[in-house]
Amino acid sequence: MGLDDTLVYHADILIFGIILIFTVASLPRAYARFSRRSEWFQGHFLRSIGHLPSTKPRINLNLTPSYPHDPEKPSFMDFDHGNSSTTCAPLPYLHRINSAHVTDEKSLPRIPNRDPTLSSIWHPVASVLRSRVHNGYSVNQVLLMLAYISIIFYVSFYKSDPFKDPLRAGFVITSQIPFVYAFATKNNIIGMMVGVGYEKLNYLHRLVGKLMVIGANVHFIGYIYKWSLAGNIKKYLADDFIRWGIVALVCLDLLGFCSTEYIRSKSYNLFIASHVVSFTIFLFAACYHVPACVPYVVAACVFYILDLVVRAIKTRVTTAKLRPLPELGITRVEVPSINAGWRAGQHVRLRVLSSSMGWWGWSEVHPFTIANVAETSEGMVLMCKKTGRWTGSLFSMAQTASYGETGKEVGRDVRVMVEGPYGGVGHTMMSSYSGAMFVVGGSGVSFALSAVPDLIQAPTGLKFIDIVWSVQDPSSLTPLLPLFMNLVQNSSSVRVNVQVFYTRAISTTFDGMYLPQGITLLPGRPKLERLLDAAITNTVSAGGSSGVFVGVCGPVSLAHTMAHVVRDSDVRLCTAVGGIKLHEETFGW
Repeated sequence: MGLDDTLVYHADILIFGIILIFTVASLPRAYARFSRRSEWFQGHFLRSIGHLPSTKPRINLNLTPSYPHDPEKPSFMDFDHGNSSTTCAPLPYLHRINSAHVTDEKSLPRIPNRDPTLSSIWHPVASVLRSRVHNGYSVNQVLLMLAYISIIFYVSFYKSDPFKDPLRAGFVITSQIPFVYAFATKNNIIGMMVGVGYEKLNYLHRLVGKLMVIGANVHFIGYIYKWSLAGNIKKYLADDFIRWGIVALVCLDLLGFCSTEYIRSKSYNLFIASHVVSFTIFLFAACYHVPACVPYVVAACVFYILDLVVRAIKTRVTTAKLRPLPELGITRVEVPSINAGWRAGQHVRLRVLSSSMGWWGWSEVHPFTIANVAETSEGMVLMCKKTGRWTGSLFSMAQTASYGETGKEVGRDVRVMVEGPYGGVGHTMMSSYSGAMFVVGGSGVSFALSAVPDLIQAPTGLKFIDIVWSVQDPSSLTPLLPLFMNLVQNSSSVRVNVQVFYTRAISTTFDGMYLPQGITLLPGRPKLERLLDAAITNTVSAGGSSGVFVGVCGPVSLAHTMAHVVRDSDVRLCTAVGGIKLHEETFGW
């Protein structure tokens, strides 16, 4: 084995060793999760459970805004149109179960084991690692990328000059073929080992891909320079294995160009098509270029084929009901035939099998966070925000009138392909914390709508749950008000508080209308620093000391802002409550 082979071999072993270190670090959280038998069957495959109690969707599907109205009751919403201020009645603490009154300790619900995290043990270190430094990357992500780049650069340039020894770069990029595939797959083996979803590792896939593009061009330019000096460039370019190498290089360069943020945002279909075609050709071309690539290509094919098989197993073709929510600009997708198998915070990939989506719309797949708790008769619910051509077509389909059992109604039945579930909070057990705060924007409220009911129903040590929802128009509260009321009024052992903030001027009259206790409507953007301090204080005052879970779902800017707020939070408060666990679900990966 030569120096090139030895260096590449040890580099791969080192990278795999780093993955094992993160795997070992995640074992305590994995134990805390899987010590509950129910977690063995949740979050892996979608399924249907029969004999569930029949319930109507707890959501206002009327097209005309409606709020609770009773002139004899005191108003909990007072709008002053002069200064756009809102005042709300104070929220009292709700009755909680007192374990001192229970004679049989076995009759108490089993609270999940604590899943220790760095934020709960050493807040200053966790705050530094969560800091954003460049393009939204956190310090821990940057450190991991720098470590990866250092390994690749060391192997590439140790006792090697790329102009005199261009073969080294070829060995290095060949060794990264399995990793670029492993980081890209939806059913990510590395993600399963470390306890995170594929979307959380996508930045490493992009990094390895860029390193391969750079390495391939260094490899080619080095040989062109070497052959030009020797005067035999035409001789080598006539060889078949060299031409196959050029084919592989063109495929990588095409992948690098089509993977830019501009192409991804402007033409996602081109991005996907270029990946499928170019990477397939690249694998064959690499094998014909140098036979030494075959073992690495086989490893990549194993990862890819395994991912395709699992994705096929996770896919369901069924009928869904589309309903428009005009106040939110959202299409509510109801899939009654799927009612179990997911965890709070997970998402599915949706494909609508209808010609009404356009010429290529039926071929597009889009991820959406599941917006309700599992094992209910209404089935799985998705909330799809109208933001582009595909989601706009979906919203237009939902507005089509159809005839049902009750006569003419708004909505439409359509065949869909649902794949998942994916992502979520990983091994983190939200119910193991003493408090929870969900900061969501727009359609990101779906994360809270699936997590909070699950926390209320499950055995938990939670004392306080705060939902902070930012919307553009206050009328957005209309369709979800019944669901929020249900969360606030039916949480006997947990105090639930819902705060909705709107950023546009009021165009609707709210005279004589009120909101129930626990739900407030406020103008302007939320002061996240104060709200987080209040959530921590309420949790501590209620006797909680097992930490606060902070979940944020919405635009990337919202996630970045919340990360800064958590980083700058008061150390004494964080220590008193037992630490803060931040989980982010963003609209862009």
